[in-house]
Amino acid sequence: MNNLNGTFLPNRNAYIAEQEPMILHCHHYNTFLQASLEDTKSYLPIYPILIDSARDIVYLQLKNHFIINQIKTINEKLQIASDFFSFCGFGKADLSKLTPDGGNIVCIAEHYSTGWLDKFVPRKLDEPNVSFFASGYFSGAFEAIFDKNQGQYKTTQTKCITKGDEFPCFEITLNHDILNHFDSPQEGVFNMFEPYDCSKDAINADAIKLALVQMPIMGNHKNGLIEAFGVFLTRMYANYYCLISYRTLQKLKEKMGEDGVALGSKLLTEAGHVCAFNTFGGIMKSTEWSGLIKPMIKSKEDWVYGIVAVVNAFGWGQWEVLELIPNTKLVIKITSGYEANSYLKMYEKSEYPISFLATGGVAGIMNLIYNGDISQNPELNETYYQEIQRSKHCFESKQTYCRAKGDEFDIIEAILKNQ
Repeated sequence: MNNLNGTFLPNRNAYIAEQEPMILHCHHYNTFLQASLEDTKSYLPIYPILIDSARDIVYLQLKNHFIINQIKTINEKLQIASDFFSFCGFGKADLSKLTPDGGNIVCIAEHYSTGWLDKFVPRKLDEPNVSFFASGYFSGAFEAIFDKNQGQYKTTQTKCITKGDEFPCFEITLNHDILNHFDSPQEGVFNMFEPYDCSKDAINADAIKLALVQMPIMGNHKNGLIEAFGVFLTRMYANYYCLISYRTLQKLKEKMGEDGVALGSKLLTEAGHVCAFNTFGGIMKSTEWSGLIKPMIKSKEDWVYGIVAVVNAFGWGQWEVLELIPNTKLVIKITSGYEANSYLKMYEKSEYPISFLATGGVAGIMNLIYNGDISQNPELNETYYQEIQRSKHCFESKQTYCRAKGDEFDIIEAILKNQ
């Protein structure tokens, strides 16, 4: 598929696939972020945001790919869209029998529905089906494949395993309604950088990043899911997270003013903290961590440096430990973080900090290592998470420098709640 699978750029710590940054995130973040945004459904039109954001990104990416590589046959375009869906860990879907009028899709597996059942209870029958991202993906792909304008296809999920169905199923139809679209910020406003000097650290961060970047992290042939580090991973569109998060935040601000910003910020930061607890925790309990990183570890502080080295292979930008006081404080500097890259292209400047995933993530690192002591191999479940949250040693974080507000880079501090 030529360069659609993406190329890792070490001077940006970014995977770029046809101008779209792709980043590694797991089902805990994907489903918890979606669930958090769904909590706004009583006063915001959240479901179109979840679907249309995926559609708009996929449409532009695949359209560019078809033009650049002079791909003209419909069958080849359908295969590329199907293969990329699986490569990224989104699931496995056969699109080969669909026509310009649409048709039905049966997925052998689909990431959000599988991840939802792993993390939450089944959906109620009167709730919407869970696979909003996949619905948007299929609509955007079809518009690119059949050279339609954005919004000319509508995808409806008709069956969902979270409600007891055997397979996730979708129906694609021509859409005669006029839909608004939101252009993807694509690569955004990014920074180039020189990798920071880690020679003083016990952890060989360069070797860790190189090993992880070269690791074949992709959906398997059976079901198109990525099972690694004890979680279901995806090579997700960075801009999908940013579009659904910032579009929701803007609507909350329009409806509720500063109270809406505060509510949205809290929801999005907590999603980042849940991501850190489960993703970072799963990594630190994994066989990959034991084989590659654990032999370098001599202290709890090395656990911090080790997980930061892993983050730098995930496409999130460059994370650097500026200050680490054991049991007390962690300060992380982020250069060219994907949240700021997207926000600056979408809105140019912010009045408030916007790196919510990173903010929650930095606190999560300290809670895993010094509050919960991941080195003792605890079971990562909801009971353990709540125990950490209630502990007097719980860490919280705040963003003190924000590139979206005009600073040169992002800085996030995690400190004990009671300080």
